[in-house]
Amino acid sequence: MVEVKNFAFMPANVTVPVGGKVTWKFDDSTAHTVTADDNSFSSSPMQGGQTFSHTFTTAGTVKYHCSIHPEMIATIVVK
Repeated sequence: MVEVKNFAFMPANVTVPVGGKVTWKFDDSTAHTVTADDNSFSSSPMQGGQTFSHTFTTAGTVKYHCSIHPEMIATIVVK
């Protein structure tokens, strides 16, 4: 699970196997999104304990960000 709080993704770097699922939990006082740089997935704005999950079916590195706060960046490595 990746926590979204204090205007950061924690942890910022996650490794999962092909077919692995990542869940983000939005625990900040303001809304954030999880948006892949390649637009392969995106959440709606979320906060207050809401969660968003995505299953990664292809090996590679996926960089993502918050579309509301683009300085929030992180990476998923799929092996």
